Amino acid sequence: MFDPIYNVIGWALAQLYALIPNFGVSIILLTLIIMALLFPLTAKQAKSMIAMQRVQPEIKKLQAKYKGDRQKLNEEMMKFYQENKINPLAGCLPLLIQMPVFFALFRVLRQPYSHLPKTSSLYNAFCNVGGHTVSSHACGNTKGLPHHLYFLGMDLSTKATAPHADLLAGLPYYILVGLVLVTGILQSQQTTRNTPPGANQQMQMVGKVLPIAFGFFSLVFPAGLVLYFFVSNLWRLGQQELIYRKIAPPLHTQKGGGAVDVKSSEPSEPSTPGKSPGGGLRNLFKIPPPITNGDDAKPASDDQPQPKPEPKPAPKPPAQPAPKTGDGGATQPKPSAKQGQSRSGGGTGQGRRRSNKKRRKR
Repeated sequence: MFDPIYNVIGWALAQLYALIPNFGVSIILLTLIIMALLFPLTAKQAKSMIAMQRVQPEIKKLQAKYKGDRQKLNEEMMKFYQENKINPLAGCLPLLIQMPVFFALFRVLRQPYSHLPKTSSLYNAFCNVGGHTVSSHACGNTKGLPHHLYFLGMDLSTKATAPHADLLAGLPYYILVGLVLVTGILQSQQTTRNTPPGANQQMQMVGKVLPIAFGFFSLVFPAGLVLYFFVSNLWRLGQQELIYRKIAPPLHTQKGGGAVDVKSSEPSEPSTPGKSPGGGLRNLFKIPPPITNGDDAKPASDDQPQPKPEPKPAPKPPAQPAPKTGDGGATQPKPSAKQGQSRSGGGTGQGRRRSNKKRRKR
């Protein structure tokens, strides 16, 4: 069932061994290639973790609201994760994908003649007798075959607890196991240091126990597989430090610490092309604005068109009073200053004459 995977790992090791004829170096190069290929998944894992930190206040509100209804709480949580595009299981993906690699490398170390290309120099190093390469069947049934390949004084097909000639011969195996244990503990402390307060206590406990468990497993695994564990731990230490320090620092370690309240979060300003401080790597960790259940709590998106303000009408000029007209409707011209004075002076005499005429008529 898994033979195709075993053959792919065997082929990759053979190609690397052809470049540098050292089995330990080939395992190290294979580990680095696998970890580099898994980097996009690791980026998603970190992105999901940062998003989980950001929405912690809203998650706590849901837990308090549906405290007595476990089924309803699970439904609302799943709905909330879907709306905010958060995958709570994203942290398990890199480890799950590496499991076939573990088994394949273990199988290749145990039976290299079954999964290496027969024409490769690595197969010839395992199954060579007197300058002649034997068949895979003969390599697996002939005494003294396959040959043991060494790296830094260790037989990479032998485990640490196997019988050794003396204490000095077994010391490199136990040093390698100790390095796996130390790097695993450092990685756990690194994750705990960058985890916000109030996070899942069970996951923190698993993170503390897992390095110790891998240390015990390394005692019974072939040294080549333990070398894979050690190199992958070193890679993850450097990768997480890069993410936490440069690309996407956890929110609680930034100024003003603590998780961001969902209702008070505002969308960030759109970045100018070519001026992003983190370059292309930072784009892998862009977190969309959280979506809450209330319409008033949804931040406006930069992609949505904003309504244009209506133009204000221009103020109307004040209306001027219409000019007065005479009896005939014609417009009367305004009197000049001299005419006004003459009229004002002679107006009283004309009025007296008219009144005297009326009296006489009566």
